[in-house]
Amino acid sequence: MSLADKAPVASRLQYAMRLAFSLAIGAFGGAVFYMLSLPLPWMLGAMCTVLTAALMQLPVVSAKRVRPPMAAVIGVMLGSSFNPDMFARIQEWVPVTLAAVMAMIATGLVGYLYLHYVAKLDPVTSYFGGMSAGIYEMTAQGGMLGGDERRIALIQATRVFLVVFCVPMVLNLFLHFGSTKGLSLQNGASGYTIRDIAVLIICGAVGWPLAQKLHLPNPAVIGPMLFSGIVHVSGITSSAPPYILVSAAQVVLGTTIGGQFLGADRRLLLETAKHSIVLMPLMIAVSALCAWIAVHWSDVGFAAIFLGLAPGGTAEMSLVALAIKTDVALVVFHQMFRQVAIHLLAPGFFRVIRRRS
Repeated sequence: MSLADKAPVASRLQYAMRLAFSLAIGAFGGAVFYMLSLPLPWMLGAMCTVLTAALMQLPVVSAKRVRPPMAAVIGVMLGSSFNPDMFARIQEWVPVTLAAVMAMIATGLVGYLYLHYVAKLDPVTSYFGGMSAGIYEMTAQGGMLGGDERRIALIQATRVFLVVFCVPMVLNLFLHFGSTKGLSLQNGASGYTIRDIAVLIICGAVGWPLAQKLHLPNPAVIGPMLFSGIVHVSGITSSAPPYILVSAAQVVLGTTIGGQFLGADRRLLLETAKHSIVLMPLMIAVSALCAWIAVHWSDVGFAAIFLGLAPGGTAEMSLVALAIKTDVALVVFHQMFRQVAIHLLAPGFFRVIRRRS
């Protein structure tokens, strides 16, 4: 083997060792949060400890390379909470969808105004940094239009971190759903048959690539979730992924979020964090206000509507919905709706505004 061949092998081995170290730190943080009976302990604990390690410049990495298969586990679990009764309630979702549109516009406007006039960022960076959609998509779109990709990525990553951390904590203060309640629909493996295991694996293995071909947002979660929802609604199986596998998936998700700050310029990170600590509560408050208005239009509870409108990630907000045993399907649909709408409409809308101005 030549030196050129050995270099990629050494690089892959180094990455694998750093990934194993990162996941070990994440699992340790999850265990600590679990013992403290904090909400969503495995995800939030991993997120916080890996972020701390990244800021200390320890040899950690983001787990984004191994995130998709573990995200598929989350998707299959979320789909297993679907039932035939939810179709009878779809008409109740219309006011929630209108509130989601209102929240999407309002949070985007608040984000832009704050970042442009208070944080003094350029219009492109402010616009795409203030949009509550996918980190990579908004960073790429903003970069193509001349925005500061580093700032957009940091603002978006900080948004996800703060929302994912704060929303479960705040809801737990009022709902007291505890550490792990509701996150496992079937404990242990004693109740599984070979057929159940095969069906769950097929949901992830088929749903994920199909969602990619259809260009759905977050395909590793959405595709398996939709397939799992179909098989559970149709009664093919009533099983869900075991708790230990779901916990491992949460550790990977948390490690991915925390590891995104690795290598970030500390001055830039502190400046971004300073503004995000002010901006994120404003965006969450706007979402909560829209949810409160929607409560008066429908029979859906506030917690479910708020999680559907909150400017966080689909998988993360859906996990909270599952934990508090609220309407997971409603939360998933409206989180998807916001992501798709922003991805499709935000860049074109910005070009129109810029041409007219």
